[in-house]
Amino acid sequence: MQPDVTERGRVRVRVLRPDSPREAVTMARRFGGTYIAGASWLQPVWERDQCWPSCLVALDPGWPGFRGIDQGEGGLAIGALTTLDELARHPLVLDYLPGLATLLDQVAGPGVRRLGTVGGNLCAGGDLSALFLALDARLHLVGHHDPKGESLVVWDAADSGVDLIQSVTLPDARPWRIAVDKLGHRERFSPTRATVACVHDGERLRLAVSGEGGPGRLSISEAALNDGHSLSGADRIQILDTELEFRGWQDPTLRLAIQRMVDYLLAEVGHGV
Repeated sequence: MQPDVTERGRVRVRVLRPDSPREAVTMARRFGGTYIAGASWLQPVWERDQCWPSCLVALDPGWPGFRGIDQGEGGLAIGALTTLDELARHPLVLDYLPGLATLLDQVAGPGVRRLGTVGGNLCAGGDLSALFLALDARLHLVGHHDPKGESLVVWDAADSGVDLIQSVTLPDARPWRIAVDKLGHRERFSPTRATVACVHDGERLRLAVSGEGGPGRLSISEAALNDGHSLSGADRIQILDTELEFRGWQDPTLRLAIQRMVDYLLAEVGHGV
């Protein structure tokens, strides 16, 4: 196979075009390549840092299961190369998650949403991460040892090696109460500082965050809210603040903003605070 070669400053970047997902994983292992699809996040990062990789593995949205949205027994299956624009407008998504279109409308501008993909957004810890984490999404990975997939909660893009996301499955959350809040708007050319998602599935509350401090489920705060009915407001704030700082959210002003966002979202889903 003859790769494409492009020049980026003094760096010669090889672009490999595999014929299948398995071949893409093999190439990434062999050449240390970086997967690329819409490149709406990777390209500006590389251009800003002037640190282009030597090898890219281009993904093909025509591969079966990698693009499109289908309803199945396990919930809503979303191909990783489905664009954010397609996700926002799809009738099944509007039925399952009617509030998602509002969130996606705050992600960059229309041109970027037509390029950016669901898988790329999750790998970058983008705005979808908080919501998908709170929904207990499952990833279906090419190269992964478990054919049943892996929970997004335990998956780490930095530690996943060359496993390739094929699709994401969301449970049927139509009867659940869901609320999402975001600080910072990409369409206004300022990076997202924090996105917080709150989900109540009828029995338990789930909280997740993404943004400057990285994506993650706020499992300690969840447990306190679910099990500590007599928890005081001060105790709840302290638990959340400590968990955020432990997870890497070092800015105390931003942690305070997240606490206020959580209060708002708890009221939205009808959970007493």
